[in-house]
Amino acid sequence: MRQTSRFLKRLTTTSFGFLAFTGIVVLVALIGQRHPLRLDLTENKRYTLTEQSKKVLSALNGDIQIKAFFQETAAERDRVRDLLKTYRYTSKKVHFQFIDPDRQPALARQYQIRDYGTLVLEGFGKSQTITSAEEEAITNAILKLSQDREKIVYFLTGHGERDIGEAGKDGYSLVKTAIEKQNFKVKTCNLLVAPEVPEDAAVLVIAGPQKPLLAKEVEALQHYLDRGGNLLLMLDPYNRSGLEEMLRSHGILLTDDIIVDTMSKVFGADYLMPVIAQYGHHKITDGFRIACFFPVARSVRVSSPAPANTKLLELALTSQYSWAESDFKTTDSEPPKFNDNRDIQGPVPVAVAAAITPSKKSDSTGKSTSPGRKKHRSSTAELVVYGDSDFASNRYLNLQGNSDLFLNTINFLAQQEDLITIERPRAKAAPLTLTRSQSLVLFWIGILLMPAVVLAAGVAVFNFRRKQR
Repeated sequence: MRQTSRFLKRLTTTSFGFLAFTGIVVLVALIGQRHPLRLDLTENKRYTLTEQSKKVLSALNGDIQIKAFFQETAAERDRVRDLLKTYRYTSKKVHFQFIDPDRQPALARQYQIRDYGTLVLEGFGKSQTITSAEEEAITNAILKLSQDREKIVYFLTGHGERDIGEAGKDGYSLVKTAIEKQNFKVKTCNLLVAPEVPEDAAVLVIAGPQKPLLAKEVEALQHYLDRGGNLLLMLDPYNRSGLEEMLRSHGILLTDDIIVDTMSKVFGADYLMPVIAQYGHHKITDGFRIACFFPVARSVRVSSPAPANTKLLELALTSQYSWAESDFKTTDSEPPKFNDNRDIQGPVPVAVAAAITPSKKSDSTGKSTSPGRKKHRSSTAELVVYGDSDFASNRYLNLQGNSDLFLNTINFLAQQEDLITIERPRAKAAPLTLTRSQSLVLFWIGILLMPAVVLAAGVAVFNFRRKQR
């Protein structure tokens, strides 16, 4: 009877303790779910957003939905999930979900997903698609969504340029639609009518002029660059644009040639449609791994040395199987052949990006840029020159990576003065150097002491239990 009473007492005490422990665990879990607390002990704060990102998130006054299109087995998925969890922890206005494009192809098609690892951010009635799942790209995409100001992309007219209203195969109507989807306004401007590039131009595009610009127009463009403007030039071979001398003054060389690429035949394309196989390290091409096709393109090279106030980069290059043909005419019936004496062996650059620091004292026109003249917010002018305008036409825009490359260029030029550059601190290497005596101590502790302690503990427990019987 006494033993039964003791058993019930122990059972009651154990049950009460178990229930109390379970209740405490559940309570802590509920509190942790509602009020999570994270402590980042890594040296480079790997699981903490930078102050720039925190500042952007703190200014949000609406929700941001992020759709991450990753395969379930993708190696990058866990890293990106950790990063998005960090965004979610920093701001409750950020929500995210992962979508496997292979399991949900309809959704992937709805968001026009072409590559695994694409993020689509939605908020404030707008959307942004990025292909880089890094903090800088995500924060800048959120920044673009939250901006109220609508930027304007202008297309120059008056010289037979590509028409943004033309729906034919040579028109740029698809380009106009694609730019508008990036939350920009698209307008045209004519420097023959208005002598200056509009002050509200985020970027000016000159796409395939058939006739050269007049000297006054070139002067207006130079003045625009001196004000810190952003200019995109797409200049086809065998067409004088009138911009050659201005570009030369900025270290960019245009020559009368045409790119021939024998590798294009592998893809069923013509030898005058070079494959863009290499990209320079630039924000436009950051993480860009898709081949592009430039039908009937010319070379665009950089001079050496470059002007002191200009940073130049070859942005896109053709394959090693291509060359810049100097005496070929599009009317020739025979395929061109490489000539060692005249032609330039590939890879051939077909696009150049230039960052130009304008003079503070005066511009090329002699007009003062200080008082009384409205300036752009950025102090550095950005200039990108492509040796082709066909690749963005309605016929070729959706061919491979052409659309992405063009839109990356527009986004960079139009947004670059507002975007944030984030450089995360790198983890420092911390080598462990031991003396001989320290090495011996660690060796004997690991080989002898620890096993001996475990063995002694086992013997002690065995003896203790035997005495209890």
